[in-house]
Amino acid sequence: MLKELYVSDFAIIDEVRLEFAPGFCAFTGETGAGKSIIIGALELALGGRSSEDMIRASREKAVVEAMFDTRGAPGLPAWLEVNGFDVAEGLLLRRVLSREGKNRAFINGCTATVAQVKAAGAMLVDILGQHDSQTLLDPSIHMMILDKFLGLLPLKAQYQSARSAWLEAQAKLDTAKSGQRERERRIDILRHQVAEIKEAELKPGEEEALAAEKRKLSNVEKLVEGLSQALAMVEEPEGSSTSGLGKAMVVLEKMSAIDGDLAPAKSALEGALFQIDEAAGTIRGYLERVDMDPARLASVDDRLNLIRELKRKYGGGVEDILRFGQAAEAELDELVFMRDNIEKLREDTHKLYKEALVLGRRLDAERGAGAPSFTSAAVGQLKSLNMEKAMLDADFAPPAAKDTSVKDASAKDASVKGASAPDTDAGAPKLEPEGIRAMEFIFSANPGEPQKPLARIASGGEISRLMLAIKTVLPGDQPAAVMVFDEIDSGMGGATADTLGKKLKELSRGCQVFCVTHLPQVARHADLHMRVGKKVVDGKTHVEASILTEQEKIEELARMAGGVGDGEAAKAALKWAREALADAKRS
Repeated sequence: MLKELYVSDFAIIDEVRLEFAPGFCAFTGETGAGKSIIIGALELALGGRSSEDMIRASREKAVVEAMFDTRGAPGLPAWLEVNGFDVAEGLLLRRVLSREGKNRAFINGCTATVAQVKAAGAMLVDILGQHDSQTLLDPSIHMMILDKFLGLLPLKAQYQSARSAWLEAQAKLDTAKSGQRERERRIDILRHQVAEIKEAELKPGEEEALAAEKRKLSNVEKLVEGLSQALAMVEEPEGSSTSGLGKAMVVLEKMSAIDGDLAPAKSALEGALFQIDEAAGTIRGYLERVDMDPARLASVDDRLNLIRELKRKYGGGVEDILRFGQAAEAELDELVFMRDNIEKLREDTHKLYKEALVLGRRLDAERGAGAPSFTSAAVGQLKSLNMEKAMLDADFAPPAAKDTSVKDASAKDASVKGASAPDTDAGAPKLEPEGIRAMEFIFSANPGEPQKPLARIASGGEISRLMLAIKTVLPGDQPAAVMVFDEIDSGMGGATADTLGKKLKELSRGCQVFCVTHLPQVARHADLHMRVGKKVVDGKTHVEASILTEQEKIEELARMAGGVGDGEAAKAALKWAREALADAKRS
């Protein structure tokens, strides 16, 4: 419930702090006294639109704060926690408007966006005016109202889930079916690329090995000539390195026998002779193995040319070519699977459509069967509001014809309107987001008048009473813990207004109710009566609001009934007010 509303420098309000209690609270006062301004301040605190014009003249900023007891919104604490706000016993919504344009919003003292403030407030408060198109006059919520009344929300959720699954499958089928010519062309290209790379049988590091082999084969004659000369120099008996070392070895053997310190030199020389013999053997073996086959050189050239051609097409190196081939093969497998799987996708889509259709038809049947009970209950409430001849019906549109080309089925938007049945279901209905058939309420207040959509009803009083009737027949599923009715008694009077007051009183047993009213017949039923008035101080207009005492209630009711002055009419009005208030307490 709303516990407190603080308003500072808003419109013509200087500063006011209002404290409220559970039950039915009536705001009264002369026309233009500022009653609706207080409701406007509450709307601003709840995330409503703001403008610089809302700031009081000559002031730099406006502040509105609304403090709520959150026990009427069980889902609010979890929402606060998820969105990073302090979870306290109450909810404090605060808006600050600045002429500099630096407007700010707060939830429980923490900075918030206006959208977050609006979301939090919507869990607690429902503000209804006589032409509030965002509530009952909006045809888009009529189905929701009916589903709530009939307890069909779980079935509706099942239908929407099944419809979403079908739409996702339909999107996959559409993708598979679209661009078939382009897909076949792509398959041919990929097959050629994959085959070309596979046939090459490339191996990592192959290009470098071939390049080294080509260098050797291209210079084989130089290698043979040079190595032959080197071998001759090593093995030549006279003047060769081994010949000289052999002679030196003979001398050292003799000298080391005289002086043992020469033994290391002798050993080193022996090692050198051994290494020279090894080197000569290696050169000799190389010369025996060297391949002077021109055909091998041509083969290596061809292989390197193939690699260069593949690099030009597919990548900068052998590893890049192999990676390209792997990616191309994966894409090829996917495209071939998609092509070969179209029939399977079509069968799956058809099955999911049938499942959604079964749920949609069941939902539609239960709505059609249950709608009269809702309209009958609402009409019963209208009769108690002195609309004895009122008629209310749920007008179901015929099912939309199926379009054989599915143009709007999209997995990204499972709520797309008019999604058609698959082409295997010619003649089957479209599956709309809310069901198979659209529906809106149609209404007539007087005999002989055709029933019309609610938005086309001209009388404010009729709209107000219909709003209250529909709200009353949903006592166990109120959309908010706080309901605000801003001058919904427009066009009413007499016994009808008194009945409206009783209905508001009855409604307040399940939630906190606020009503801005000009009718004493309504105000007399309030648990809390607030009078709003204006006064001029130092040339400036100020708005004041105060909770009335018992005697002040009687005087205010008398004023509203026309009892002004000291004449007999005023006395009669005071008498009526006293008796009316006492009667309201007894009822």
